[in-house]
Amino acid sequence: MFTTKQQEKSNLTLDSLNEIPLISIMEHALIPWGIKDTNSRFVYMNQAAINFCNIPKGFDFEGRLDEELPVAWHELAPELKAHDRKAELSKEGAEVIETSYFGQNEVLEPWYCAKFPIYNSEGKVLGTTFYAKKFNFISVYDFFSNLKPSVITLTPPVSPFTEKELEIIFYALQKLSAKQIAKKLLLSYRTIENRLSVIYSKAKVSGLNQLIEYCQSTGLNSYVPKSVLREKVDFFW
Repeated sequence: MFTTKQQEKSNLTLDSLNEIPLISIMEHALIPWGIKDTNSRFVYMNQAAINFCNIPKGFDFEGRLDEELPVAWHELAPELKAHDRKAELSKEGAEVIETSYFGQNEVLEPWYCAKFPIYNSEGKVLGTTFYAKKFNFISVYDFFSNLKPSVITLTPPVSPFTEKELEIIFYALQKLSAKQIAKKLLLSYRTIENRLSVIYSKAKVSGLNQLIEYCQSTGLNSYVPKSVLREKVDFFW
């Protein structure tokens, strides 16, 4: 049996957490974990992240930017950096879906990636930590009819719209009719028509084609509402 002192040593306490390095947690994880500084330069990746990113054996990634890595997804660097900045500014972090050729087999597939700010004892942001998990879709084509390298954000890049309006925009961008959107959201046709009018007013556009242009210019065309994903996707997290 354990003695009292042995039990104290074996139990996890708040004080003992200070003695556990963050890296040791990541090192033993089977999912990709990594750390970047505030310039989006890689500081650390565990072995799972190295495999996920398909970093060539022996390549020194420390201090490198996304676009400096010899990987298929380096073209996504501008969007990945933008999401790093968004994560640094939010205590809730930022969530994205990255679609590219990941893993040693370079298979085109979507991965969920969550990023969180890292603070020092004074509360200053030092960088971000991230982890990734593969999606298990019932059908990939339910969401991505033309799958291609991309970064899909789960955090709206602009904020004048309500959650329900963002859902309507998501379906409108797929050129669903108001009646089809109403059926998806279990709302009346008239309600969708009225909300589309409000959306057009907020975006200062006069119709769907201009709304599509607005979404392309603001990044809303890369936004997927979480509620929509959870209707169709089996998550591991």
